[in-house]
Amino acid sequence: MKNKYESQFSSAAVHNPLEVSVVGARGYAGLELVKLLLGHPDIQVKSVFASENVDLSDELRVLGKRNIGRLASAKSLVTLPHSEILTASADFVFLATPAEVSLELAPKLLALGKRVIDLSGAFRLKTHGYPEWYGFSHDQSQVLSRAEYGLQPWNASVGLETQLVANPGCYATAILLALLPLLKRGWISPSSIVIDAKSGTTGAGRKASEAMQFSEVSENCWPYKVGRHQHWPEIVEAVKAHGGGEIDPFFTTHILPVRRGILASVYASLVPEKELTEGAIREAFLHDYATAPLVRLGPVTPQFCGVSAVAGSAATHLGFVLSGQKLFLFSCLDNLLKGAASQAIENMNCMMGWPSWRSLSFDAQTTTESPLGHVERRNAL
Repeated sequence: MKNKYESQFSSAAVHNPLEVSVVGARGYAGLELVKLLLGHPDIQVKSVFASENVDLSDELRVLGKRNIGRLASAKSLVTLPHSEILTASADFVFLATPAEVSLELAPKLLALGKRVIDLSGAFRLKTHGYPEWYGFSHDQSQVLSRAEYGLQPWNASVGLETQLVANPGCYATAILLALLPLLKRGWISPSSIVIDAKSGTTGAGRKASEAMQFSEVSENCWPYKVGRHQHWPEIVEAVKAHGGGEIDPFFTTHILPVRRGILASVYASLVPEKELTEGAIREAFLHDYATAPLVRLGPVTPQFCGVSAVAGSAATHLGFVLSGQKLFLFSCLDNLLKGAASQAIENMNCMMGWPSWRSLSFDAQTTTESPLGHVERRNAL
C-alpha cells in the first residue's frame, strides 16, 4: 500500500527517465549516491567515474545483479580523462569529488548546458575565504554566485531553473536543521551557542590514513579541527541567509568509533524576555517541518537520538530538553545519506519539480499526518 506522500505523486509519474552521471563513485558518499540513483524509478544512470577501476557487481552487491544491470554503461567504474567525463551523454551530473576537482569540472559542465549537484565544498561559501577554510584559491566567482546552497527543506529556491547546487556538509546539515526554527524566531541568544558534534569514521573519506585505522579508532573518541572545521563558515552563512541574523558559535567536531552517523549536541540560552515554554518550542519545529517527511521530532533517548537510529536512513531525528532558560538541542543523521547522498537526491528531485522525498524511504507509520508531528506525539517528550 502506498503511503500518503507517494500517493500524492502517483498521478505525475515520469515516463522519460532522467539520464545522470556520477563522478567520484568509489568514495563512501559516491557509492551511496549510486545505490540511491539505481533505486530511483525516474532515473537512468548513464555513466559512472572513479579514480580507480572498481567492479560495481562487487561494490554494490547488496543491490543484486538485476538493479546493477540498469546501468547503460559498463559495470566497472573506470578512470577516464576529464574530456570523456565532459562528453558523457547525461544531462545531469553529480560530483562526489574533492573540492579542487569539483572547482575544475563544474564550470566546464555548466558551460556544456549540464546541470550539476556538487557534494564537495567547492561552491558552498559566498563570503568566507576559500584559502583559509579549504586551502585553495577560488577562481570561479561567477559560477559561485550562481550556486544554490541546497539545504533541504530550507532552500525553496532550488527548482526548475537551478543549474548548480552546492550540497551542504554533513555537520552543517545536522546543526542547521536543529537551530534554524528557533534562530529565525529570535528565541536563542546568538552569543550563547555551543556546538559539540560527533561523526562516524566514514566522514573522513575512504582514503587510507593512520588516524582512521581500526586500532586507533576502536574504544576511542577525540576532537579534531578544533576551531578550524570548514563547516563553521558554512553554518554561519546559512544562518544569516535563513535565520535572519549572525552567530559566532563555539564548534568542535569529534570522531566516534562507529562507521556512520552524526550526533550534534547544541547548547544555547533562550532570550529571557520571551518566557518560552517547551510547548512553544515543540510547535516551532512542528510548524517548520510539517511538510518535511524526512525530519522527525522525538524523545531524547538512545532509541531515537542515537546514531544507530538513523544509520542507513535519509531521515534526521531532532530532540530537545528545556531546563529553565537553558536549551539542549540534539540532531542525528546519517553522514553519508542526509549528510551527503540522499540530500543530493532531494536536491535533484526539487530541480526536476518532483517531491523532495521522491524515492527516499521513510517510516510508513508517518502516513496519517505530518511525519514529524506523528512521531512527536507518539513519543511524547
